[in-house]
Amino acid sequence: MGALGLGLAVYDTAPPAAAPVPGITRQVWKGGRTNRETRGLIADPPFWITLDEAAADAVPAPRGTPVLSWDLVQLVPGDRPSPEEAGGLILTSMDVEPAVEEEFNAWYTTEHIPLLSQVPGMIAARRFAARATTGGAPRYMALYHVTDAAIYALDAWTRANFTPWMLRMRQFQTNRTYFMFTQREN
Repeated sequence: MGALGLGLAVYDTAPPAAAPVPGITRQVWKGGRTNRETRGLIADPPFWITLDEAAADAVPAPRGTPVLSWDLVQLVPGDRPSPEEAGGLILTSMDVEPAVEEEFNAWYTTEHIPLLSQVPGMIAARRFAARATTGGAPRYMALYHVTDAAIYALDAWTRANFTPWMLRMRQFQTNRTYFMFTQREN
Protein backbone atom coordinates (compact mmCIF):
# COMPACT_ATOMS: atom_id res chain seq x y z
CA MET A 1 0.00 0.00 0.00
CA GLY A 2 1.23 3.53 -0.79
CA ALA A 3 0.80 6.65 1.28
CA LEU A 4 -2.48 6.92 3.11
CA GLY A 5 -4.78 9.84 2.39
CA LEU A 6 -6.96 11.41 5.04
CA GLY A 7 -9.95 13.65 4.61
CA LEU A 8 -10.36 15.27 8.00
CA ALA A 9 -13.09 17.68 9.03
CA VAL A 10 -13.90 19.35 12.35
CA TYR A 11 -17.53 20.38 12.92
CA ASP A 12 -19.28 22.50 15.54
CA THR A 13 -22.47 20.43 15.13
CA ALA A 14 -22.88 16.70 14.59
CA PRO A 15 -21.58 15.93 11.08
CA PRO A 16 -23.94 14.78 8.35
CA ALA A 17 -24.41 11.04 8.17
CA ALA A 18 -22.47 9.32 5.42
CA ALA A 19 -23.28 6.02 3.77
CA PRO A 20 -20.37 3.56 3.76
CA VAL A 21 -18.16 3.89 0.69
CA PRO A 22 -16.07 0.93 -0.50
CA GLY A 23 -12.37 1.57 0.07
CA ILE A 24 -12.91 4.37 2.60
CA THR A 25 -12.69 3.87 6.35
CA ARG A 26 -14.50 6.44 8.50
CA GLN A 27 -14.20 7.32 12.16
CA VAL A 28 -16.36 9.94 13.87
CA TRP A 29 -15.42 11.32 17.29
CA LYS A 30 -16.94 13.88 19.67
CA GLY A 31 -14.91 16.14 21.94
CA GLY A 32 -13.76 19.73 22.05
CA ARG A 33 -10.88 22.15 22.12
CA THR A 34 -7.95 21.44 24.39
CA ASN A 35 -7.31 23.63 27.42
CA ARG A 36 -3.59 24.38 27.03
CA GLU A 37 -3.18 25.23 30.74
CA THR A 38 -4.85 22.18 32.28
CA ARG A 39 -4.20 20.00 29.21
CA GLY A 40 -7.78 18.76 29.50
CA LEU A 41 -10.88 18.76 27.34
CA ILE A 42 -13.09 21.83 26.96
CA ALA A 43 -16.33 19.95 26.26
CA ASP A 44 -18.58 22.99 25.87
CA PRO A 45 -19.07 23.86 23.11
CA PRO A 46 -18.62 20.38 21.65
CA PHE A 47 -16.84 19.62 18.38
CA TRP A 48 -16.91 16.55 16.18
CA ILE A 49 -14.24 15.18 13.87
CA THR A 50 -14.54 12.87 10.90
CA LEU A 51 -11.56 10.88 9.62
CA ASP A 52 -12.05 9.46 6.12
CA GLU A 53 -9.06 7.29 5.17
CA ALA A 54 -8.30 5.80 1.78
CA ALA A 55 -5.55 5.49 -0.77
CA ALA A 56 -3.89 8.90 -1.07
CA ASP A 57 -5.74 9.70 -4.30
CA ALA A 58 -9.22 8.59 -3.21
CA VAL A 59 -10.14 10.73 -0.20
CA PRO A 60 -13.65 12.24 -0.38
CA ALA A 61 -14.43 15.91 0.14
CA PRO A 62 -15.99 16.80 3.52
CA ARG A 63 -19.77 16.87 3.80
CA GLY A 64 -21.75 19.77 5.19
CA THR A 65 -19.98 22.85 6.49
CA PRO A 66 -17.01 22.01 8.69
CA VAL A 67 -15.24 24.59 10.85
CA LEU A 68 -11.90 23.23 9.60
CA SER A 69 -11.14 20.68 6.90
CA TRP A 70 -8.09 19.17 5.30
CA ASP A 71 -7.10 16.94 2.42
CA LEU A 72 -4.01 15.29 3.85
CA VAL A 73 -1.29 12.84 2.96
CA GLN A 74 0.23 10.83 5.78
CA LEU A 75 3.95 11.46 6.22
CA VAL A 76 4.81 9.28 9.22
CA PRO A 77 4.28 6.38 9.06
CA GLY A 78 3.17 6.55 5.44
CA ASP A 79 0.59 3.77 5.38
CA ARG A 80 -0.67 3.16 8.93
CA PRO A 81 -4.46 3.55 9.25
CA SER A 82 -6.34 4.78 12.31
CA PRO A 83 -6.46 2.05 14.93
CA GLU A 84 -9.87 0.75 15.95
CA GLU A 85 -9.09 0.24 19.65
CA ALA A 86 -8.38 3.85 20.68
CA GLY A 87 -10.25 5.44 23.57
CA GLY A 88 -9.26 8.97 22.65
CA LEU A 89 -7.92 11.12 19.84
CA ILE A 90 -5.71 14.19 20.10
CA LEU A 91 -5.25 16.56 17.15
CA THR A 92 -2.66 19.28 16.81
CA SER A 93 -2.05 21.38 13.72
CA MET A 94 0.25 24.23 12.82
CA ASP A 95 1.95 26.21 10.11
CA VAL A 96 5.69 26.79 10.13
CA GLU A 97 7.84 29.56 8.76
CA PRO A 98 9.15 28.52 5.32
CA ALA A 99 12.77 29.35 6.22
CA VAL A 100 12.86 26.50 8.79
CA GLU A 101 10.43 24.07 7.17
CA GLU A 102 13.12 21.49 6.36
CA GLU A 103 14.41 21.51 9.95
CA PHE A 104 10.83 21.44 11.30
CA ASN A 105 10.07 18.31 9.27
CA ALA A 106 13.30 16.66 10.43
CA TRP A 107 12.52 17.48 14.08
CA TYR A 108 8.94 16.21 13.88
CA THR A 109 9.91 12.98 12.14
CA THR A 110 13.14 12.09 13.95
CA GLU A 111 12.49 13.39 17.48
CA HIS A 112 8.93 14.48 18.23
CA ILE A 113 6.89 11.57 16.88
CA PRO A 114 9.36 8.94 18.23
CA LEU A 115 9.33 10.50 21.72
CA LEU A 116 5.54 10.78 21.86
CA SER A 117 5.22 7.22 20.53
CA GLN A 118 6.90 6.04 23.75
CA VAL A 119 4.39 7.71 26.09
CA PRO A 120 2.38 5.05 27.94
CA GLY A 121 -1.09 4.85 26.42
CA MET A 122 -0.02 5.97 22.93
CA ILE A 123 -1.47 3.63 20.32
CA ALA A 124 -0.54 5.50 17.15
CA ALA A 125 1.31 8.77 16.56
CA ARG A 126 0.89 9.93 12.96
CA ARG A 127 1.86 13.03 11.04
CA PHE A 128 0.23 14.57 7.95
CA ALA A 129 0.68 17.41 5.48
CA ALA A 130 -2.05 19.19 3.54
CA ARG A 131 -1.89 18.67 -0.19
CA ALA A 132 -0.54 21.72 -1.99
CA THR A 133 -3.48 21.95 -4.39
CA THR A 134 -6.53 21.11 -2.26
CA GLY A 135 -4.94 21.31 1.15
CA GLY A 136 -6.33 23.10 4.12
CA ALA A 137 -4.77 25.18 6.82
CA PRO A 138 -2.82 24.89 8.98
CA ARG A 139 -0.52 22.92 6.65
CA TYR A 140 0.78 20.30 9.12
CA MET A 141 -1.19 18.06 11.44
CA ALA A 142 -0.55 15.28 13.92
CA LEU A 143 -3.10 12.76 15.15
CA TYR A 144 -2.55 10.74 18.28
CA HIS A 145 -4.81 7.75 18.90
CA VAL A 146 -4.51 7.01 22.62
CA THR A 147 -6.01 4.66 25.18
CA ASP A 148 -7.42 7.70 27.03
CA ALA A 149 -7.13 11.38 26.07
CA ALA A 150 -6.12 12.13 29.67
CA ILE A 151 -2.57 11.02 28.79
CA TYR A 152 -2.13 14.47 27.26
CA ALA A 153 -1.83 15.79 30.84
CA LEU A 154 0.65 13.14 32.02
CA ASP A 155 4.21 14.06 32.99
CA ALA A 156 5.45 11.54 30.40
CA TRP A 157 3.74 13.53 27.60
CA THR A 158 5.08 16.82 28.94
CA ARG A 159 8.64 15.45 29.14
CA ALA A 160 8.43 14.08 25.58
CA ASN A 161 7.13 17.46 24.46
CA PHE A 162 9.77 19.57 26.22
CA THR A 163 13.15 19.21 24.52
CA PRO A 164 15.61 21.89 23.41
CA TRP A 165 14.84 21.15 19.76
CA MET A 166 11.08 21.36 20.38
CA LEU A 167 11.51 24.72 22.11
CA ARG A 168 13.48 25.98 19.11
CA MET A 169 10.84 24.75 16.64
CA ARG A 170 7.94 26.15 18.66
CA GLN A 171 9.10 29.72 18.01
CA PHE A 172 8.60 29.23 14.25
CA GLN A 173 5.10 27.73 14.48
CA THR A 174 1.91 29.73 13.90
CA ASN A 175 -1.80 29.11 13.48
CA ARG A 176 -1.79 26.27 16.03
CA THR A 177 -4.96 24.34 16.85
CA TYR A 178 -5.53 21.78 19.59
CA PHE A 179 -8.49 19.44 19.88
CA MET A 180 -9.21 16.42 22.03
CA PHE A 181 -11.86 13.80 21.27
CA THR A 182 -13.04 11.29 23.82
CA GLN A 183 -16.19 9.71 22.45
CA ARG A 184 -16.16 7.60 19.33
CA GLU A 185 -19.53 7.72 17.59
CA ASN A 186 -19.31 4.93 15.04
